[in-house]
Order: sequence, then structure tokens, then C-alpha cells
Amino acid sequence: MRITWTQEALFDLENILAYYYLQAGAVIAESVESRIIEQIEALLNFPEKTRVSDRIPGAREAAIQRLPYIAFIRISADTVQVLNIVHTARKFPA
Repeated sequence: MRITWTQEALFDLENILAYYYLQAGAVIAESVESRIIEQIEALLNFPEKTRVSDRIPGAREAAIQRLPYIAFIRISADTVQVLNIVHTARKFPA
């Protein structure tokens, strides 16, 4: 299996890291980046750690532990595709 990132997911990650860099500095931003990447990479071995999304049809949700983010992903036979990374406070349309 392999991990692929959509442009939207890369943009989300970039925005998250820019926020932490401005608010808390480079060390914290790097720590946040490591945590997000490690947890997404762990899905290669444990894709069952996700739940079916009721917000994005056909997607699954992976909570990022100890951070207020959810990674929306799609799992196929050989790929974990990261669709978005969203703050848990985000309101979704009904």
C-alpha cells in the first residue's frame, strides 16, 4: 500500500503548519507536522482505525490524536488517499 495526497489535503496541511508556525514557532509546527504524518502513515498498517464518514460520501475519517484535526481519507486495495485535513470545530453543511 501507499499514501497519496490530494492538492486540497496538501493545502490543508500547509495552512495548519503556517498557523502553528506563526502562533507557536517552528519547533511546535514541526511537531504538529510529525504527528499528522505519522498517524496518517500508520493507516497503511491499521486502516481499521478509521470510521465511515457521514460528512463526505465514500470517505473515512481518521482522528488525529492529541490534535483537533480529522483526516478524511479513501482506502482502496493499494492506496490510502488523503482527501482533506479539517479542524474538528469546522461546521459542515447539513
